[in-house]
Amino acid sequence: MTVGWRVLTARVPEAVDDEIAAVLGEGSLGVEVAPSGPGMSDVRVYLAASDDADRWRDRAASVLAAHGLTGEYAATTVDAVADERWVERWQASLAPIPLGERFVVVPTGHDAAAHGRNPIVLIPGMAFGTGEHATTRMAAAGVERYTAAGSRWLDLGTGSGLLAVVAARCGAARVLALDIDPEAARVAGEVVRANGASEVVEVRVGSIDLPGIERFDGIVANIQSSFFLGNAGRLSDALRPGGVLLASGFLDGDVLEIGAALAASGIDVTEQSSEGPWVCLLARRCGA
Repeated sequence: MTVGWRVLTARVPEAVDDEIAAVLGEGSLGVEVAPSGPGMSDVRVYLAASDDADRWRDRAASVLAAHGLTGEYAATTVDAVADERWVERWQASLAPIPLGERFVVVPTGHDAAAHGRNPIVLIPGMAFGTGEHATTRMAAAGVERYTAAGSRWLDLGTGSGLLAVVAARCGAARVLALDIDPEAARVAGEVVRANGASEVVEVRVGSIDLPGIERFDGIVANIQSSFFLGNAGRLSDALRPGGVLLASGFLDGDVLEIGAALAASGIDVTEQSSEGPWVCLLARRCGA
């Protein structure tokens, strides 16, 4: 069980709650928006024990100020998470979510056969990646498009394992799914087993710096921007020449810096897709 989680809460006008949540939640464990009185919402950003609470308070103040919210709106709070099953409750409340061209994410308890798509069963638990967020949708569409039969894929920051299952369903022969959070890796393993993908998908705790990591035909990484800036060289080393990188989890303002870091390591960005402020980059490692 994850220990020491905290939640930063900002009370904001309902008209801008989703926009603020999208920006403020980048790099966190997850974000919720909940009603908080007439015309108001609480944006709750969940933090790990290792996160610097003062830095997150300062960041929240900057985000709120950029939306003209100062004074009482800048009075964010950071509290311990009393109920560590909040993600399970959140996921269980989700409706089926279309993913890519062929798939639908079906939370446990829903009728998987009623949606006319290839169902991926989601087991509610303390991990992220439901298909609800724009970055997950864009990354899944890329995996669906670029996974060739018999290919080898690496899913970094696997969360609930959905992208790894998509790669397996699209014909990958091997998928290594990694997450630095042991609880996320545990839940991803359950999702992989529930979807009959255990023979293809291996779930492990770790990241791109894992010793002895092999080379892959494709990498999908739905992670915050700092990961790509700090690990561009490792990403290049883990890709075969001509291999595909699908990079998402960051905002359009980060694209130039991330693209430059990847290019310096021999990975060229060739396409960009976006939903609102969120971006997914398609890049390829140089070489034949």
